[in-house]
Amino acid sequence: MSWLTWRQYRAQAWCALALLAVVGALYGATGPRLAGLYDASGLPDCARTGTGCERAQAAFAAAVGADGLLTGLFHLGVVLLLVLPAGVGMFAGVPLVARDLESGAFRLTWTQGVSRTRWLLVRLALVGAAVAAVAGLLSLAVSWWAAPLDRAEALPGAGDAGLPGRFGPLVFAARGAVPVGWALFGFAAGVTAGLLLRRQVAATAVVLGVLAAAQVLVPLLVRPHLAAPVRSEGPLVLEAERGVIRIEGDRLYASTPVSLPGAWVLSVGSVDPAGRTFTGPVPQVCHPEAGTVGACREAIDALGLVQRVEYQPARRYWPFQWVETGALVLLSGAAAAGCAVRLRRGVAA
Repeated sequence: MSWLTWRQYRAQAWCALALLAVVGALYGATGPRLAGLYDASGLPDCARTGTGCERAQAAFAAAVGADGLLTGLFHLGVVLLLVLPAGVGMFAGVPLVARDLESGAFRLTWTQGVSRTRWLLVRLALVGAAVAAVAGLLSLAVSWWAAPLDRAEALPGAGDAGLPGRFGPLVFAARGAVPVGWALFGFAAGVTAGLLLRRQVAATAVVLGVLAAAQVLVPLLVRPHLAAPVRSEGPLVLEAERGVIRIEGDRLYASTPVSLPGAWVLSVGSVDPAGRTFTGPVPQVCHPEAGTVGACREAIDALGLVQRVEYQPARRYWPFQWVETGALVLLSGAAAAGCAVRLRRGVAA
C-alpha cells in the first residue's frame, strides 16, 4: 500500500519538496535582513523601556515598505498559505479516490486481498500526514520570517504605523498552527468531493467553491465569536489631529484612534449617555456652510458621547489558533470517517 501510494503521488511529493526548498531558501536568506531592520529602528529599546515606540514603529514600517523584496515576500507568504488548502484539495485530495473510480482501476485495486476501507484509511493516513507536514513546515518558515513584524505590531502605537496585525483575517490564516488545519480540511474536502462525484474535474470545481466560501465565512462569522469580545468604553473627546468625523446625509459618525497593541478590533462606535447607538442628528454647526471643523468638534464633544470598542485581546491569539485548528482537524476527521462508511457500503457498485 505504501509503495502504491508513493507511485501515485510521487509527482506531487517532488513538487512539495521543491516548494519547501524554494520557500526555505527565500525566507531563510532574507529573515536576518528583516530582523536587522527591526533592530536598527530602535524597537528593541521601545520593548524594553516602553518609550519612543511610535517613532521606532514608523521608522520600521517605512524601512520595510521601502524594501520591495521584503514587502513582496510578506504578501507571498500570505497568499501561499491561503491558496495551499485549495492546492492540496485539488492535487492530493481529489485524485485519491476519484482517479480510480473514474478510470475503473478500483476493480483491480479493491480485489487484491485488501478491503476497500483499509485501502482508503491507509492512503488517507499516509497522504494526510504528508499534507500536515508540508503545511506545518511552510507555516513555520513564514511565521519565523515575519516574527519581527508581529513583535513590532504588538507594541504600543502600531496602529498608526500601518503595520500588519497577525490577528488580521488574512494574516491569521497564514501563521502558526491554523495553516495545518486548513490544509487538512482542504485535503478532506477533496477526497469527499472525489468520492461523491467520481469525476476529477467536477470534484475540483466543488472543492474550489467550498474552500473559497469557507475561507471567507470563517473570518467573518465564526472566528470573531470563538470567545465573547472584550468591551471598553470611554468619553469621546475629539482631538484636533486625530479625531475622525464622517457625515453621510443625516448620519454622523465620530471616533478617536484606538490603541490596543496586538488586539483584533471588531467594532468602534459611539453611544449617547443613555447607552443608545449614536448616529445623529448632525449638529447644525457641522454642516460645511454653517461652521468650522473646530466648532463642529466642540459641538460633538458637548453631546457627552461615549466611544465603545469591542475587540479580541492579543492574549487570545494562540487560544484562537488552537481552537480553529482543532475544529478544522475534527471536521477533516469526520469527513474521512464519512468517506470510509460510504466506501464500505459500495459506492462503486
